[in-house]
Amino acid sequence: MKKIIALSLSFIAASAAYSEIKIIEPTAGAVVPVLTDAQKAYVSMDRQTRREKFADAEYRSKEMGLPAETVPGAKKPREAYWPKTVRLAWEAKDGVEYRVAVRDTAKGTVVVDEKAKCGELYIDNLEIAASYEWTVEGDGDSGKGTFKTEDRAPRLIRYPGVPNVRDLGGYIGLGGRRAKQGMIIRSAGLNNNAYDTYYTTDELKKMGKFDKIKAEAEAAQKRLNQLLAWQADPKTLDREDAEYKGWRSRHVNEPVTKFLSSRVNTAKAAVKKGGEPGGEPKVKKGKMPGKSRVDGENGAYIRARFGIKSDIDLRSDGECYGMTGSPLGDTVTWFHYPSRAYDRLQVKSGKEAFTKVFKVFLDEKNYPIDFHCIAGQDRTGAVSFILGALLGYDENILYLDWELTGFWNRGPSFNHKNRFDHLVSGFAKNYPADTIHESVVKYVRDLGFTDDDIAKFRSIMLTER
Repeated sequence: MKKIIALSLSFIAASAAYSEIKIIEPTAGAVVPVLTDAQKAYVSMDRQTRREKFADAEYRSKEMGLPAETVPGAKKPREAYWPKTVRLAWEAKDGVEYRVAVRDTAKGTVVVDEKAKCGELYIDNLEIAASYEWTVEGDGDSGKGTFKTEDRAPRLIRYPGVPNVRDLGGYIGLGGRRAKQGMIIRSAGLNNNAYDTYYTTDELKKMGKFDKIKAEAEAAQKRLNQLLAWQADPKTLDREDAEYKGWRSRHVNEPVTKFLSSRVNTAKAAVKKGGEPGGEPKVKKGKMPGKSRVDGENGAYIRARFGIKSDIDLRSDGECYGMTGSPLGDTVTWFHYPSRAYDRLQVKSGKEAFTKVFKVFLDEKNYPIDFHCIAGQDRTGAVSFILGALLGYDENILYLDWELTGFWNRGPSFNHKNRFDHLVSGFAKNYPADTIHESVVKYVRDLGFTDDDIAKFRSIMLTER
């Protein structure tokens, strides 16, 4: 009998050691924001007000999306283009390491699986208008909580190492159907652009290339003189100048004076380097592929969290020199289709490029897809505009999706007048219709795609009613 009592007491004591962990935050069923107040302030403006603010250099540099969120204990504020974090908090015991798991209840997938010691964990990259369950376990105890995320687009995304990332989904499209999240993600480049390398003066001397040193110094001075002459009278600038044409393609509708002022400073530096002892003349040695932004833990996180299967790279051959596949690795298919931006979508090369790009979006096996150029704003923005229009996003959203790059690129020259207006007018001029959506559909049909193709893309991306 004594033995039975002893065993019973032992069982009770053991049971008492295991208890339910008290959840502090979020409270059960709470709706939590995934945009900061500063991000919401811009998103909530009407389209005309946003346009005016976007053109205001002071607002862009000091207010748009600012202040960025500061997470307690973090060494610095988060980036202003990242989503707001959600704080998970519980009553913790000193010295205990807890394991936290967060599950998307609709999809049944675990989106967070991390460890924490301090009784709280800040998480991000959640979908909007979604329900989540989470558990915390440690020292034999466990707790469970639930919460929902606010139904407020856009869904901003944090890719470690890569700026300017967001989900093309989450918005309401045709027939009131929401575009699926996690299917199409637009981002900046997953690696840096390739770059030129140059011989040092010492290397040229060892090679006996004194003529090259002299020639480069003379060429640098000649270029500076040419730029200074154009700066004195911009009307004399050679519009076929290769450097100017390249700049013009990236800075639509910006004044020639801006090009000249920046290039004069560069040319003066080149003269100084080429003319002084020990200076480095620009004698090209070769080209090097751009460094990956997603190697190591960065890439591992992106692959695990977003399951990217396809990488559509819109950059030029030169920008992608030396690349043979996606920086995310062999499990991701790399589609390299050098593309155009804004009104250049209407020229032959722009149409040919988008034709190739859209075919990738018509194959369900390719999803989830990440598409990008280098900054994720111009060529990426143009493709995003077409896809959003096909999905039936409100015209206001088509503008907003492009503008959100302003959370990252604060340069005032990146504005509607210089860039986005050329995209819209290109469709309106070449494919006139009552709405921009109809213009885009006409464009896509003109590329050889059928109504069935467009319907297929919509069926892949839009949720059921």
